[in-house]
Amino acid sequence: MPGLPLSQLLQLPSLSRARLLAGDGGRAVTWVHVVDLPEPAPWVRKGQLLLSTGYAWPREVAALRRFAGELAAAEPAGVVLAVPQFFDRFPEAALEVLAEAGVAVLELPWEVPFAQVTEEVLRRLLARQLEVQERVQSLHRALMAALLEREDLASFLAYLSRLLGQEVRWAEAPEGGVAVPVPLGRDRVGYLVLEGPLEEAEARALENAALMAGLILAHQRALAEREARLGYAFLDALLEGKREALTPERARAFGLDLKRRYRLGVALLPLSLPLSERAFQERERALGEVRGLLRGMGVGAVLSVNLNQVRFLLPEGLDPEAFARALDRPWPLYFSRAYAPLDLARALEEVERLSAFTAPGVYRYEAHLVPRFLLGDLEARQELLALLKPLRPREREALLAWVRAGFSYQGAAQALGVHLNTLRYRLRRLEERLGVSLDSPEDRFLLELAARVWELEDKKT
Repeated sequence: MPGLPLSQLLQLPSLSRARLLAGDGGRAVTWVHVVDLPEPAPWVRKGQLLLSTGYAWPREVAALRRFAGELAAAEPAGVVLAVPQFFDRFPEAALEVLAEAGVAVLELPWEVPFAQVTEEVLRRLLARQLEVQERVQSLHRALMAALLEREDLASFLAYLSRLLGQEVRWAEAPEGGVAVPVPLGRDRVGYLVLEGPLEEAEARALENAALMAGLILAHQRALAEREARLGYAFLDALLEGKREALTPERARAFGLDLKRRYRLGVALLPLSLPLSERAFQERERALGEVRGLLRGMGVGAVLSVNLNQVRFLLPEGLDPEAFARALDRPWPLYFSRAYAPLDLARALEEVERLSAFTAPGVYRYEAHLVPRFLLGDLEARQELLALLKPLRPREREALLAWVRAGFSYQGAAQALGVHLNTLRYRLRRLEERLGVSLDSPEDRFLLELAARVWELEDKKT
């Protein structure tokens, strides 16, 4: 998540009363975290703003210095201590160690609730994330259009320079400014170099442009394997939406039940492109493992391969996580929602939207709505909006007011000019209609995110 300088966050109502004792507030804050444990360092990450009451802090000077040293090693953006309560003021021994490490040190009046601090900081960070993602998507769309229209590297770089407002040069080796390597298989064939500073959105655009430059140089854009071995062409045709390929005879031949729904599964193999002869062999072994597992489960093995991917169909009702455990390989496994065989082209679109998640694990499309949205998936944005569409206007109005009031029922009722019981009734109907619980932090966060996006869309119209 893009960070914000601590100095900006100190302007928030909850932090405006905080007193900065050390540091200039220039470190970027990426998250806010409340930790009151005797050994908090393992739960602290770089860039976090740590809030603490000091309840579990040591009292002896030597112990305080060790405690602060372990905390500083985690590289938080700042440490905020609520005073006076367990400490009258920030202990000098801890302050010295943290300040020497460049960590901002702050005192916050005890009466300021941590809940207010976390809500305001996260709200501001989320707003920043939305701003960056809008810019990232805008640049990405422009680059994709440029890639489709330009076949040579020179015209592509000229367009990229105009897009970023700064000259982007090609270099054989990294030199000055920002240099992003252009990959071609296992090698780096050159660098895109930009002299001036970059915002996060522009930096991401430059990284994407480097990948696209590699595609142009290697003529890889049109690369797609269409192997005609058993089953490959059949599944590929389904994923391409060629309905004429799905005859009852062919379905029976490949063990496909036309009355069932299927998830598209994709195993992303750790193989570099273009594939070497050894990589081809490794892909064939992986294909054999997936085929054997499907047959062992008593289902038809409908598979295909594409570059460094093994694609397969998993019948609805079979658990993707159980399949991954049985496969027991350290690969990212992507799964679409379940579709009828004639609609599997939509499944391929969903799996491709999960490609940003590259760590080993299981990624189900329906379970990654919020992460996909935060990564800039426009389809996830539409799905968030669709969450609120079943609501009646007054229920949606109640939710928006409740979110704007910081989840205060009284504040929302006053904003709407209705009785408190009326507001609670509408929100209860909302819970029943959407199948959520406003007491659940996960459901509350999802609804707030959907409400914020709804408001943004409403302002556009």
